[in-house]
Amino acid sequence: METVMQEGTAVKKFRVGQVLKVKAGLLAASGAGVVADHVPSPLHVRDLLPSEEATVVIQHVSRHRGPAHAVVQRRYSCAAERVVPSCTSFGPCGGCAVLHLTYSAQLAWKGRTVCDELSPLSLDVKPCVAAPSQVDYRSRVKLVATAHPLRKVLLGAFAPRSHTVLDMAGCQTNRRTLMAVAKTVAEQAALLGIPSYDEATAEGALRYVLLREVDSGAVQVSLVLAERPPQLSALVDAVVRHHDCVKSVVLHKNASRGNALLPLPGGASSQATPVSHLDDDQVMGEAEADEVLLGEAFLWEDLTVRLRVSARSFLQVNREVARLIYREVAQALRPVEFDTVLDLYCGVSGLGRSVLADHPAARLIGIEVGATAIADARASAQSAGLPPERAGFHIGTVEEVLTELTSERPALGRVVALLNPPRRGCSEEALAALVAMAPSHIIYMSCSPHSLGRDLKWLHEHGYATKQVTPYDMHPGTPHIECVAELVRQ
Repeated sequence: METVMQEGTAVKKFRVGQVLKVKAGLLAASGAGVVADHVPSPLHVRDLLPSEEATVVIQHVSRHRGPAHAVVQRRYSCAAERVVPSCTSFGPCGGCAVLHLTYSAQLAWKGRTVCDELSPLSLDVKPCVAAPSQVDYRSRVKLVATAHPLRKVLLGAFAPRSHTVLDMAGCQTNRRTLMAVAKTVAEQAALLGIPSYDEATAEGALRYVLLREVDSGAVQVSLVLAERPPQLSALVDAVVRHHDCVKSVVLHKNASRGNALLPLPGGASSQATPVSHLDDDQVMGEAEADEVLLGEAFLWEDLTVRLRVSARSFLQVNREVARLIYREVAQALRPVEFDTVLDLYCGVSGLGRSVLADHPAARLIGIEVGATAIADARASAQSAGLPPERAGFHIGTVEEVLTELTSERPALGRVVALLNPPRRGCSEEALAALVAMAPSHIIYMSCSPHSLGRDLKWLHEHGYATKQVTPYDMHPGTPHIECVAELVRQ
């Protein structure tokens, strides 16, 4: 280890390939073990639990002030909470970073993580609610296509901080039905001679495969192609012949360079989010250029209400936990008297529709930047017999649309609001526009305890108090935490 002097203080600096004997003191938010005695340059070690000692090898050193990263070379002790991971891809995959923890320890750690993030606010944080199932729960899967020396086509996922594609055939979190369909897509693409896309040469056709299963068992297959191969119809026929659960197949065209998953409207693919960094809550462009190859461009999902969901629309990937959250949010607002519910960042409006079901005289206003999700929300409301004056949906940012609705505020009567923003949380402009609408109650559903804490602090400074925060384990085995905060106006 190198040591450099900085403002009179010795700062330890790691080197890639360096071997150290260390002991973990706690778990980072990423699920890695933290070696605290190497501050001010902390070291994060994958697959090392608190109290465990090991010899580790430095793999990555941050150029900024971030932690260095290492892997275990030899472990000398095991924590009582350690279990054998149920997945053979644990470690290299990086997705289920805490699969080596007992489930009770996972829940306790996630609860502590939320408490630590929100500690400056001194809030009532409930214990983390367990998922009904820790495996076979992910109903939406995004897979990367790459060439394979034996199988010709492999569908997998990028390894952390790399463009290496790992085989996900043994993944325990994805719905088994979806992985079976993915296997057939790869096999048939190889048999038909449909080449996978090569980022370096920009040659090949098959780039990504997106799969979604709904409660009825129906499956949608979305094929992201750089070019339309002549064997495409044969591929669709073969997949449907092997899996009668496939009811929808959609073609997304993406000829952009790089590893963007789907291009944004108007060809602005350079701004699209790379698939290696895509969160489940991010909008994936619009569907103007998509082509339906089988069935419709959407499926119908049954949570607490019936929802239409298209390939590009966001919906929580764990149906059972989403259903639980929708029900408990609706129950929390059941005794509240209101005339209008604002469903902000509404997606296909599953949360808003669930709340509206208990208030037959109330009005729902949904706001979402994605036109595809709004089309789904409108179709779902129409299917439920809700006219536009009872369930109206607006395309645009929350701050823009709420500002436009300010003039209608007196006609809205008593207002409550639902917030379900992407991981980055809300902008101050969005929060200011919300406060101007003066909702009596706010339910904030968040997938980031960090951005939740920041936004709750802002709301506290502008007239609201948080009654409680409840963490939910939407993604067992992973570091991700879903939280629901209940706020009231003072």
